Amino acid sequence: MPAPALSIIIPVYNNWWLTARCLRELERLASEVSFPFETIVVDNASSDETPQQIAGFPWVRYARYEANRNFAGACNAGTRLAQSPLTLLLNNDAYPIGDALTPLVRAFERKEVAIGGGALFFEDGVTQAAGLVMLRNAHWHYSCRNLPPTLDGVRESRDAPGVSGAAMAVRTRWFVENGGFDESFVNGFEDVDLCMRAREQGRAIAYVASARFAHYEAASVGRFDREVENERRFYDRWSPALSALPRTARGDVGAIAVRSSDADPLVAAALHDLEDALRAFGHPIVRGAIPLWRRYDRRFRNAATLAWFCDEVASLGVTVQGDGSTGGVIRTQGAVTLEVPWLACAAPERIAALRLRCSDDPACAVVGIAGSDEDRHAVQLGAHAIPITPEMLLGKGGATLACVVHLGLTDPSAFGNVLLAQAGIPAIVLARDELRALFAPDVAIVSQAGVLGEAIAKMLADSDARVRYGKLVAADARRRFSPRRSAIRIVDLLCAARFGLERPASGYGNSP
Repeated sequence: MPAPALSIIIPVYNNWWLTARCLRELERLASEVSFPFETIVVDNASSDETPQQIAGFPWVRYARYEANRNFAGACNAGTRLAQSPLTLLLNNDAYPIGDALTPLVRAFERKEVAIGGGALFFEDGVTQAAGLVMLRNAHWHYSCRNLPPTLDGVRESRDAPGVSGAAMAVRTRWFVENGGFDESFVNGFEDVDLCMRAREQGRAIAYVASARFAHYEAASVGRFDREVENERRFYDRWSPALSALPRTARGDVGAIAVRSSDADPLVAAALHDLEDALRAFGHPIVRGAIPLWRRYDRRFRNAATLAWFCDEVASLGVTVQGDGSTGGVIRTQGAVTLEVPWLACAAPERIAALRLRCSDDPACAVVGIAGSDEDRHAVQLGAHAIPITPEMLLGKGGATLACVVHLGLTDPSAFGNVLLAQAGIPAIVLARDELRALFAPDVAIVSQAGVLGEAIAKMLADSDARVRYGKLVAADARRRFSPRRSAIRIVDLLCAARFGLERPASGYGNSP
């Protein structure tokens, strides 16, 4: 066999379902690219099914360690095993979209490039990172985060101050000879530290726009446990050198004035959870207009408006709208006009209050039906099917269920759908676009209307599948549909509404 042109190193710690998703995409891609590549999975002492299930991918080289070496240690160990001149360090919660490998390899035809990184996207296609930029206060930031993928800043390749370690390619020999990632950084800042070391040597860091990857972001347990320590170590080391880095200005926002009708109780519950997350990031929340006296506080002078599933349109801020039959959208009004999907959310505390539960009895045949009244009335599912009402989703009624059939959105914000998923109730999903956006095909059964009954019968007959799908749908939804994620999206779009798109600027400090 010809020598591989690229080695792909995937550090893992549990979350086999994410690793399997990544490996399936790489297996598919192997027949599309024009060069051979090797894949090495480095297992940081996983305690789940990873060691057993990896055998289902015999083309993968597997290295297991009996102690968790964290992200940096696993990447370093894997790269020392690499047989190719280029290595892609790829998170197991990421995977290529189309042929992301060819443009990444081609970027290294420039001799000065030591590091290359692709464009990262959330599961709904919204930009997560178009490379890294340094803000005016020396804080690292994902460029174009939560903005549309069609922007020039996302679509155009360029040299960047840094790229994310989630999908970072390096020259193998350069990486190993320079010590790889600094293992004193524990799951954070090791990627920008490496970028700074490359810049110190006069090497280039390429953002490769056509190398596209989906990325869950922070799927590993304890991802941010050492963030403060990592940040302090990075700035203690690099602050004097940061003055030479180009800086980028973006908007900021303080208080948020919320306009809402609160007519739909599920939409109101979703807003409550979102507001709590926004407050946790330091944004005061005011319902309605902001009184003049509050503008003595700078946060209120930098206020913006959130119009939440109501008839109003924010004049300076964002409007979140949806009619319950299609997924919601967020639109900016102000310095720039943008539109991205609404990112549904429900807080973890909702699960404790929920009285809808997944049965652990294999003989249970009670099926919950989620969707609008119109959706439920359009399908006959038998005597053991019960409608999931808004009252049930708010903890005012309960049932023990074998599974839930999602026929449509429970409400315009999809609060009820994601709450049922977070609760770990196995999901059968009608094949509609707005539901496909909420349920990945490997965590739920997606069915056409004509064979819905067969899908339900299959789920009821297989208690092991119910347990498996219950765990998968919960793991997926609790990561994807957290109020924290949704709040960050709202804030990023509010900043764009106030300021516009990112632009070059002067710096005013070398430490945040």
